[in-house]
Amino acid sequence: MLDKVLNHKVILFWSIFTLILCSIAITFSSDNSLSDSLSITFTVFAGFALFFTAAMWLEDMVHEICNP
Repeated sequence: MLDKVLNHKVILFWSIFTLILCSIAITFSSDNSLSDSLSITFTVFAGFALFFTAAMWLEDMVHEICNP
């Protein structure tokens, strides 16, 4: 059961990471200020989501190691 939940967190982590990379690429390539503003805002919120997802993933890994 834990493997399925952990696998979902791994998929979520890499999905958010990919979205951040796409958002940064859009920020650098666009000339529109509205698009830049939205992309930067999305990058900040996705960064928070990535941090908390990584923290939950790390917590699950520690629990898995300490409680075999």
